[in-house]
Amino acid sequence: MSRNPLVMNPIKLFKLGQKYMLICPTDKYLAKSFPEIKIISYIKLANYYMGPTLVFLFFWQYYLNANLILMIISAVFLISLPIQGYLWLGKRATSPLPINLLSWYNHVKQKLIDNDVISESKSKTEQLDFIHFMQLITLTKNHFGNYFGEDDNNQENFN
Repeated sequence: MSRNPLVMNPIKLFKLGQKYMLICPTDKYLAKSFPEIKIISYIKLANYYMGPTLVFLFFWQYYLNANLILMIISAVFLISLPIQGYLWLGKRATSPLPINLLSWYNHVKQKLIDNDVISESKSKTEQLDFIHFMQLITLTKNHFGNYFGEDDNNQENFN
């Protein structure tokens, strides 16, 4: 059963986005290559400031006699920002890896297999999407630190 983000229901996409957010490592080294790391930081920032901003909007409407509809539109907009981020992350998690990342994926996976961190999978129908790629990068980071499976002579550049 393949997961197609266009057919997936929004609730499942939202939950997958939350799962993907927990899986993704938040490294500055990776943030240059993967936009989801910046999106994750924006979602966390929005969630942090959401409560105080909504309280401010409520008091603004109440004490300054602002238009109620303006406050409702602003509140709905603010609440929708992190939701849109989670939906985007869910869609990104199920997106197939582009060709330029396939060699990196295979190289990192081979390094993990060589070091007996994971076993070689026997099936050839392995899904190569971003959620599996980020799981592999997280596993690599947990076992090698900031070393992401690059050549051994370049290892000192990543520490």
